[in-house]
Amino acid sequence: MKKVVYIASLILILSLTLLGQPGPMGPGPHGGGPRGPRHRGRDDFDKRLGHDPLQFFRRAGIILTDEQANKMYDIAIKFITEEEPIRFEIERIENSIRMELMKENTDRNKLKELIKSKKEQEALRDYLRIVRDLDIINVLTPEQKAQLNSCMMK
Repeated sequence: MKKVVYIASLILILSLTLLGQPGPMGPGPHGGGPRGPRHRGRDDFDKRLGHDPLQFFRRAGIILTDEQANKMYDIAIKFITEEEPIRFEIERIENSIRMELMKENTDRNKLKELIKSKKEQEALRDYLRIVRDLDIINVLTPEQKAQLNSCMMK
């Protein structure tokens, strides 16, 4: 009986999370569609990384050429495609952990292995983020890198 209640509540929670996703206009009150020639064809990017990922460079006073911006967008999109299966694997492991915890006789060794594999996937995701950031920094000119470093020191 307990298992039926747990499974029913799990299905309810999962269905509510699916229904709570943002609509076709994107997140936020003003939609989130493309905002110019640089952003055309980047719907996948906009959905996952927000409305303007290069905003940090503008705040730092770094002016990017269109070629630099396009390279940075390409690097970010590559990161998304590499990170997505890792994110799904982490979610799958988290669900396995939850299911194991719902059992009456929880296998502690299995929990330990699940947590270990989750941490490995998270470490891989962190590595991909660092590589993405290094690749983006390599797109900058030496003057822009110096400007970025001075901004980071503040």
